[in-house]
Amino acid sequence: MKFIHTIYITIALICFVSMESLGKDLTSIKQQMALIEKDRHVHFIYDSSLPINQAYNGASIKGLTLSEALTQLFGNTHIAWSIQGQYVILTAKELQVVKNQPKPPTLYTISGYVHDEHGEVLINATIYDKDTGAGTMTNEYGFYSLTLPSGQHTIRISYIGFSDEIRSFELKRNHNCSIILKENTHLSEIVVTGDLNSPLLTTQTGKRSFGRKDLQTEFSLLSSPDVVKTLQRLSGVAEGVEIASGLYVHGGNNDENLFLLDSSPLYHSNHTLGIFSAFNTNIVNNVDFYKSGFPARYGGRLSSVIDVRTNEGNMEQIHGAASIGLIDGRFQLEGPIKKGKTSFNIGIRRSWIDLLSKPISSIISHSKEFKKTTVNYIFHDVNAKVTHKFNDRSKLALSLYSGRDMLRLDNNVASAILTEWDREISKSKLTWGNFNATVAWRYQFSHKLFANFIGIYSYNRSNYTYSDDDRIYFLDHTTADISHTEHGYKSTIYDLGYRTEFDYRPNPTHHIRFGNDLTYHTFHPQTYRRLDYYGYNENELDSVRTTSHNRLHAMERNAYIEDEMTFNNHLSLNAGIHLDLFGIVGKNYFNIDPRLAIKYQVNNHLSMKLSWTSMTQFVHKLSNTYLDMPTDYWVPTTRSLRPMRSYQVATGVYTQLGHNWTASLEAYYKSSHNLVQYANWMGLEPPAASWDKDIMQGKGRYYGISVDLGYKTKDLKIDAAYTLSWNKRKFKEFYPGWYYDKFDNRHKFNISGRYHLARNIYCFAAWTLHSGNRVSIPTQYANLPEVPANIDDGIVQYYLNLGDNIASFGYIYDRPHNQSLPLYHRLDVGFDFHKLTKKKHERIWNVSLYNVYCHLNPLYVQIKVNKEGKFTAQAKGFIPIIPSISYTYKF
Repeated sequence: MKFIHTIYITIALICFVSMESLGKDLTSIKQQMALIEKDRHVHFIYDSSLPINQAYNGASIKGLTLSEALTQLFGNTHIAWSIQGQYVILTAKELQVVKNQPKPPTLYTISGYVHDEHGEVLINATIYDKDTGAGTMTNEYGFYSLTLPSGQHTIRISYIGFSDEIRSFELKRNHNCSIILKENTHLSEIVVTGDLNSPLLTTQTGKRSFGRKDLQTEFSLLSSPDVVKTLQRLSGVAEGVEIASGLYVHGGNNDENLFLLDSSPLYHSNHTLGIFSAFNTNIVNNVDFYKSGFPARYGGRLSSVIDVRTNEGNMEQIHGAASIGLIDGRFQLEGPIKKGKTSFNIGIRRSWIDLLSKPISSIISHSKEFKKTTVNYIFHDVNAKVTHKFNDRSKLALSLYSGRDMLRLDNNVASAILTEWDREISKSKLTWGNFNATVAWRYQFSHKLFANFIGIYSYNRSNYTYSDDDRIYFLDHTTADISHTEHGYKSTIYDLGYRTEFDYRPNPTHHIRFGNDLTYHTFHPQTYRRLDYYGYNENELDSVRTTSHNRLHAMERNAYIEDEMTFNNHLSLNAGIHLDLFGIVGKNYFNIDPRLAIKYQVNNHLSMKLSWTSMTQFVHKLSNTYLDMPTDYWVPTTRSLRPMRSYQVATGVYTQLGHNWTASLEAYYKSSHNLVQYANWMGLEPPAASWDKDIMQGKGRYYGISVDLGYKTKDLKIDAAYTLSWNKRKFKEFYPGWYYDKFDNRHKFNISGRYHLARNIYCFAAWTLHSGNRVSIPTQYANLPEVPANIDDGIVQYYLNLGDNIASFGYIYDRPHNQSLPLYHRLDVGFDFHKLTKKKHERIWNVSLYNVYCHLNPLYVQIKVNKEGKFTAQAKGFIPIIPSISYTYKF
């Protein structure tokens, strides 16, 4: 019996081993298919031409799932398979590729706005999809649009100074999603690569952006941060005259900068002859600054674009701030008119100088019996904005700006001579400013198309009046003689127009912007009036009245289109074209300005860029000084005055070194044509009746290299910038060859830092060093005849004091701006002391020192000639250390 059991077991083992060897040793694919049909209860369907009789030498398919077995069996053949119920369909792989080629994934778009907790839009916020690596930024109105394949996605929304927001969702259709970010003042880490607006990741060269927190933490000169003075510390930018708000970008003039305030151009961008800029940082949301690589949507100036966007106002709560400084005061208030629907924002600045100048003048004049002098100066500006939200797709905004400066000087002088006494009263008054208004309707047509329609009004004016009343009386108070003179100059420019802007993002690889604008200019370069009357009494006066004025009208039309194209993870390109049509009586100008910017992203920490731009400018500012004087005036291109043109190529390398360091190296070359300047010195009040005969046009050539270095942690931020540049001009009527411009600062170095010193204390420091501005030093002099004469060929007539003798000499120059002033350097330091009240309001004390070590940087030179005829030039400076203190209360 045991023997029989042993036989059965032996036979069973033999059968098992035989079955195992059968699965392994079958020699054809067809035999393996038969085994699968038997074991898996499926049926194969195939064309008889398929090579299923070929040998199979693969591993055993025993114990594998059906899919695994089919993959193992046909993996190294030209046979493709698919399972449909109980059938396994076999086809040739070449045919399978065509028939079963996967369909492209369905694309859907997620779009909306990014706001802070109070409803204020966040400009240049980053939206990044972690699954696909696609990303985009919000535009100037906080709108974004991102097209992604259907399926599960996780996106990160980030903005510097705010906590990141992470959203996970399954994308099955187009989706409208507005994001709210929460402010975070205690960031633990700075991630530059997450900011698509960083110089490392943007396509354009020469672009810098500043959010409202960036501006409010800058150095506060005379109590308040300043937009223009922040830009002056950037590489490639010269400040011109010390303490003034000049911007000389890549060698350009001060009038070659396009200042936009909510899309409206500002022709006068400062107060107090440049000490303060026209932008109240309490209401500024974002500033985009371009010095090269200009996108096609911008035009009208040669050297830079400063695009300033203001806050729309809190949609939920009333908030505000009040500041008092040594020279000015500021007040800002924002809040809802209707919660969630309508908001307002208003900011006011006013100087206190008149409150100081009047009593000081009175005290000084009180000690002078026969002379009374009164000096009065005041500036103010008002920003107001009302925004109404119809729904998630439609919004209307009204923005207003009004700025005004007024300087007045009155003199009352009396003197007695024998039997008569003389009383002379002179009054002079100078006012200047801007008024700007825009109405903008923003509408989201679809998830991919956004539009903005803007109506624009801009008014710039300056007005100077002077009167002198001289009366001689007898001792019995009867009038002996009357002489009265009064004259005035007025210059204005009116702009009325519209602008349309379309933002279209058809897919992740294209971001298209297009639009057009029209501006109707009315220029009054100078309206002059003069009145003189004289006689012996009030009833017998002879008078002479003189008036003159000129008016010019011009129409400017522009159209643009640009496309930000992303080819792959490494290469992106921004290509566009800007068309200009400028018409004035008797002449039309048409220009085509192409724009191109290319970026090659080597890796996550290194990129290289190249840009080429062409710019055209149709309006010109005539000035005899290097200050932004109210007596300067704007004129249009005419039949004889051609539009200014510039061409610029720029290239750069941008890198991030670790989490905290950033660095960039840029080089540029720019040429300008048809630049404008006066042919001769025209005085501080140049006549405008024949301005087109008093000017000349020339060329400019500018090139240089700039290096920027940044370091940023939770508590410390350091920025350093170095520029090596050359700035040359050529006006044949002025000098036959090329010569250096006045602000040809060969070397410029800026370093600034802000440090969180203690819990509620922040300190700021900035050091500036640059080559001195250029001046013209004579090389020879010549005796001139005593009879006044017109002197040409570089000889200027002067009357110099040589000891006890007064002689007439002429200076002779070998070339303009032939010497540089001594090296300029200055250190500024400031401290902010913050404190929260029980009601969570904030108090801020600011203490600042301008020019800490009181270095008197030279502004001009005093030239003297000794008796031997040798020249001596002494540099003169007079701006010492300037302390300031301010108090701010935020609620």
